[in-house]
Amino acid sequence: MAITDNVQLLSILIVEDNPGDLFLLEETLRLTKLPLRHVYKATSAAEALDILQEQTVSVVLLDLSLPDSSGFNSYNQVNEFASSIPIIVLTGLSDTELALETMSAGAQDYLIKGEFDERLLAKSIQYSIERNRIRLSLIESNESYRNLFFNNPLPIFIWDLHSYSILEVNDIATKEYGYTREQLLQMTVLQLRDDKHHDKLIHFAKEFVDSDLTKRSGIWEHKKKNGEVMILDISSHKIDYKGRAAILAIHNNITEKIRLEEKLEEERLMKQKEINEAMIRVQEKERYEMSTELHDNVNQQLTVAMMYIASAEQKCKDDSGLLKQSSGFILNAIEEIRKLSQSLVTPLIKHFGLSKAVDSLLEDVAAVNTLQTELMADTFTEEDIKYDFKLSLFRIVQEQVNNTIKHAKATQLIVELERDTEKIVLRISDNGVGFDVNQQRKGIGLYNIASRADVYNGQMEIQSISGRGTMLQITYPINAELLA
Repeated sequence: MAITDNVQLLSILIVEDNPGDLFLLEETLRLTKLPLRHVYKATSAAEALDILQEQTVSVVLLDLSLPDSSGFNSYNQVNEFASSIPIIVLTGLSDTELALETMSAGAQDYLIKGEFDERLLAKSIQYSIERNRIRLSLIESNESYRNLFFNNPLPIFIWDLHSYSILEVNDIATKEYGYTREQLLQMTVLQLRDDKHHDKLIHFAKEFVDSDLTKRSGIWEHKKKNGEVMILDISSHKIDYKGRAAILAIHNNITEKIRLEEKLEEERLMKQKEINEAMIRVQEKERYEMSTELHDNVNQQLTVAMMYIASAEQKCKDDSGLLKQSSGFILNAIEEIRKLSQSLVTPLIKHFGLSKAVDSLLEDVAAVNTLQTELMADTFTEEDIKYDFKLSLFRIVQEQVNNTIKHAKATQLIVELERDTEKIVLRISDNGVGFDVNQQRKGIGLYNIASRADVYNGQMEIQSISGRGTMLQITYPINAELLA
């Protein structure tokens, strides 16, 4: 075999106290044509240990029968100082069981004296070096895995896909969940979850078992030992763990993040609610001021104009046709302003209640339109409901009735007010042309309705199909904000 700069030269230690066996082994070793740098020789375990501490050795050829040691003890002594070096045991034909025992303990190979030649010796040395390299690589890989697993800053679980048993956990997992490692290894991953999530986990595991799925991430709720609930972003990977189909799950606790997001969303909604309340107060104030202005100023001026016309009619009896016609127009204007003023301040709610105010509104609509209207409020009681909430419901009805008149081309409109122990429901339905709710953009009318609904935590739902009418429903949970 040619020796080049790329060939690794071998230093071999022979541990043999029999001069004849030592000579034969040296000669056989030279016949192998292995690239040798140096051959060290020791006739005792102690001498072998000195050489191992002072020299770099590639392979140890070890006879187990030495003057200061024998049998398995010889292997143990040498291996203590050569744990990273391949050891080939030299033994007699009668000691093969002992040789096999040393291989179980880590020896790379064994040779029976007198039963091998240079080719077998060369093969044994080369294979032992390669097997040892692979062994050391696996040890290093396993150590890296253990460090990655046990020292990972995130909790890691390995659990069986069939039994859900927890097979391994790292240290941070025990701290996070409050259990000892021994306790967790006696549990299943089902016990870390609320009962209501068990079916979800079972289906999750079945997907891994029945398909080629190898990884998946998702949000889960887990329980600590003290019952505290955690929200986790879990990355799950299918692995083979000691011959068992398993999941390696890395847990990222996002509880605080979720809680913060929920708090920020709650604050945003509260701010939006305050804005809506302020907007509604401004609208009601404007309605009141407009009503007052119409009633106190415009109507008074029209009334004075009526008096002047009446006076003129007295003086011009022969030509009073135009005056009478003008008087009729003014009377109509006064009546329209009176109705408008009433609709702006909705006096009926305070005096007669919401149901009466809505009924009156529908009667007025039916009187001037071909629209048939109906109020259904048999289960609705309002004696203990705050005025501001009833006013909000009335404004929503007003807005939706106007939307129906302007856009729906409907012939029938039904308003329903319902109440039970937990909720109040307002439902407004028509048989008009409808619209596509997925494409329809909210106009100012629907925006005003949604804003009023949000103030009292109402859940708004719109159902509409082109050509088959529209249904607007708002459901309010009964709470202290609604009750007087």
